[in-house]
Amino acid sequence: MDCYTLFSGSSGNCIYVKEGENEILIDAGANCKKISLALSSIGTDLSRISAVLLTHEHIDHVAALPVVLNARPVPVYCQEKVAKEIYFGYQMHDKPKWAENFAKCVRTVEPDKEYEIGDLVFAPFRTPHDSVDSEGFVLQEGKLGIATDLGFVSPEVRRALLGCENVILEANHDLEMLWNGSYPYQLKERVASDTGHLNNDASAAFAVEMLSAGCGSFTLFHLSAENNTPLLARDAYLARLSEAGAREGREYTLKIAQRSGVTKVL
Repeated sequence: MDCYTLFSGSSGNCIYVKEGENEILIDAGANCKKISLALSSIGTDLSRISAVLLTHEHIDHVAALPVVLNARPVPVYCQEKVAKEIYFGYQMHDKPKWAENFAKCVRTVEPDKEYEIGDLVFAPFRTPHDSVDSEGFVLQEGKLGIATDLGFVSPEVRRALLGCENVILEANHDLEMLWNGSYPYQLKERVASDTGHLNNDASAAFAVEMLSAGCGSFTLFHLSAENNTPLLARDAYLARLSEAGAREGREYTLKIAQRSGVTKVL
């Protein structure tokens, strides 16, 4: 398996995965031109993408979808509520062609079931986020686990990701930066809530559990530009994993997904 994060954060999220002859995108944030350039930088292109998996309907995860589907009308896998929200959103904003293309491509999925795209096997699981529905994915029966937006580590998330060999997990904000920052108070509450985003320390604490269950590779995702820094996220992980007796480069590897730039995961 090959995996790269192409974009990460509120300005756009997109992950590339290749298994055998199958190449897919997980989310399609940013814009189509940027995604095409990112794919080119790793030696592939949009014409080779065979499917798109969506975590949820927020714009930083689906902004490029209409243009991607116009260029490459491939199956789009997502939860039923997410499919309806996207479809009716296009209709409401007077984009009937977008709605038509999306309706032709969409394939609805359910949590905790396995689906196949050629050689690629994926299983969705629910994540707690303030969208109409939200999900992460386990690929190749635990080779890779992905959870991009979640307010806390729910039992469903814990069950899905424990045992995964490699994990892409949100480390969105540093709590001190968030509460002392410039966001309006209601937005701070939303980000810190159980349906908001995962903070560095909660993400790192769960990493200790995942490490003990066999995970050896962590890629930190969806870092806030306003309420986090790569150094703070990294230090939170190093501190928690060091307390557990684990050393970077020996028991695990740690990467930070670039906001706009390719990061190799696998």
